[in-house]
Amino acid sequence: MKAAVLTEWKHIELQDIPVPEISEGECLIRVKCASICGSDVHIYEGHHPTAVTPLVLGHEFVGIVEEIKPQGPTDVAVGDKVVVCPLISCGVCEACQEGNWHVCRNLKLLGIHINGGFAEYVKVPADKVIKVNNTLPDSVAALTEPFAVGFHVNQRAGLGIGDTALVIGGGPIGLIVGMVAKMSGAAQVVFSEINPARVEMIREFGFTAVNPTEEGAIARISELTEDIGFDIVFEVSGSQAGQLMATQACRIRGTIVPVGFPASKPECDILQVIFKELTIIGSRVYSFDHFKRTTKILEGITKLFDVDQLIYELRSLDELETSLQTMKEGKNRGKILIA
Repeated sequence: MKAAVLTEWKHIELQDIPVPEISEGECLIRVKCASICGSDVHIYEGHHPTAVTPLVLGHEFVGIVEEIKPQGPTDVAVGDKVVVCPLISCGVCEACQEGNWHVCRNLKLLGIHINGGFAEYVKVPADKVIKVNNTLPDSVAALTEPFAVGFHVNQRAGLGIGDTALVIGGGPIGLIVGMVAKMSGAAQVVFSEINPARVEMIREFGFTAVNPTEEGAIARISELTEDIGFDIVFEVSGSQAGQLMATQACRIRGTIVPVGFPASKPECDILQVIFKELTIIGSRVYSFDHFKRTTKILEGITKLFDVDQLIYELRSLDELETSLQTMKEGKNRGKILIA
């Protein structure tokens, strides 16, 4: 089979390698479509602290079940269209024993520690495979993983009907967080974004966008909430400026959820946290339940938003390396899919 193999940092080769052989408890999937994540760029560059080479990247994908050897009851069969929760937990640490497998002390992921979806076939744990509706387009189903991140983030925030939300950072994950917030009942979702192309895209989705580098932007953000501040602020940019804006824009006793990974340890305005009694909530990937529920949520999302607008381009497997370069240089305003 063809596979895009990261043979060493910053070098991918399209290789012909054997189709994986599965054992008990495993499933073989023929990949139909895979999406590139920002973390794939970090791995490619050699910046991920635990990734290994050689490696087939890719943890966001949809495919067809070719073979399955489940160890227990399953509703998945050969020929089904499926997505895969890419989290591999140890099952023995304290987090796993308490049922919090997604924050496992020894967490591993497909496409980061184990071969992933940028290949014609991929071998995965059978209990992580979830059947999806055939009517869901492959391009949308391939985005289940990032939408699961967005759903989990909103659930962690406790966002309720009528809440106001600010999303700092309007890249693909930021947009997804905002879309899920709107579907979850937020009365107002506003974005803060400095990239003009992304600002345009945000507005195409029907959201209000404010560029914090422009004069009067902070006053505009305050005006949008009548000087009260936002109930929930999702900080998705990972920037120092974004962290400071989060505490400034959040209302008294509001909630901040850091989502974006900072390049270096950011400073936080602790005085704002103290004086306003802010709540800061961590959110890491997603629980299996949230991932599974996302496959249903996507059907609702597609009725509210044109999800295809999230897709920048559809490319072939031999274009993976150039696509990673495109993302590194920030030339894409949406997701790049490999099919």
